[in-house]
Amino acid sequence: MRGYFFVFRRTLKSGNKIYYYQAYKPDGSLATARSTGCTRKAAAVRYCETLLLEGKLWAGANLTFRQYAEHFFDNDSIWVMDRLALGTKEHPALSENYLSKLQQTVRTHLLPYFGDKKLSFIKPTDIKEYRLYLIREKKLSYKSINDIVATFKTITDTAMSDNILMYSPLRGIKPLMKNPSPREAFTLDDAKQILLEFRWKNQAHRFFNLVGALTGMRLSELHAIRKDNLKDTCIDLQDQFLNGKLRPLKTKEARKIPICEELHGLLSERISESGSGYAFYDVAETMASDTLREVLQKNMPEKKKEKGYCFHSWRHFFNTYLLSKNVSPVKVAAVLGHSTGVSSVQERYTNFTEADYEEIYALQKTLFAELKYWE
Repeated sequence: MRGYFFVFRRTLKSGNKIYYYQAYKPDGSLATARSTGCTRKAAAVRYCETLLLEGKLWAGANLTFRQYAEHFFDNDSIWVMDRLALGTKEHPALSENYLSKLQQTVRTHLLPYFGDKKLSFIKPTDIKEYRLYLIREKKLSYKSINDIVATFKTITDTAMSDNILMYSPLRGIKPLMKNPSPREAFTLDDAKQILLEFRWKNQAHRFFNLVGALTGMRLSELHAIRKDNLKDTCIDLQDQFLNGKLRPLKTKEARKIPICEELHGLLSERISESGSGYAFYDVAETMASDTLREVLQKNMPEKKKEKGYCFHSWRHFFNTYLLSKNVSPVKVAAVLGHSTGVSSVQERYTNFTEADYEEIYALQKTLFAELKYWE
């Protein structure tokens, strides 16, 4: 056990000679000397080894995971306030949605399993067993499990920085790797079938999917279309509507999405009918996606499963459509709001003019005519 403590002998006022010990903290400093009550060195060493194995060698080792982590992501915690201080009002370093996800992960997954365990006693083997438990018992996806472990890592990394942990319980642990579920783009033929041929019980949901096909916007971004950000030639996208609130965009970067005259007219008409000013005032947050899933399951179940078709496939569809028509990848990235790795050029096109995207307007107009499901 060399390196964890050392013992030495002291002569008390009574004349008795007792062995004391001092434990090394994770930062290498020494904890306060404490008595072993032993008069022989060998017995004192055994005493300290027992304390070490029981997690009682120094005070920090007595902390349970619950004591350290239960309030780690609370709104008034040091970690949260420090992270928020790194951002701005326009570009917060920590979104409400992400913070809520961290808090839920601790409550739902980490505390029930690790809550009463000594923080310093959680080892890599425990993490591996925990992941197997999440796979076999909880039936979680590999991505969900990796997200949970990442939250655990944030907590334990901070504990190491605070000199509460000597070693990371995640040492040698790598993320679970699995072939990702397919999520391919709709082909143009499939898109026509879905929107023109298949029966939709809810026409507002159908139109919602059409706009997704014509813009490549994310589900939450479509819900944020309203009078304030619908301009003559574009949607000036500043935020997304998620979990009942307007929140910062996933990328934290605003962008302008070109829309042809025909699409602008339909969105304007819907907004004028709305008392709230939102284009999709009559479409609940996940219902358009759920309805699409039902349509796919009823009409092309095998293809849905094989290709992983879902609402996000519209985003892949529009991306693929533009690229197949030789639109610059940088322009496509600016419209869809994802990085190409050449951010300086991308930023230039984010603040576009109508002339910058002339070919996109033309292609969108053509696509609108092909996918319009009414006469």
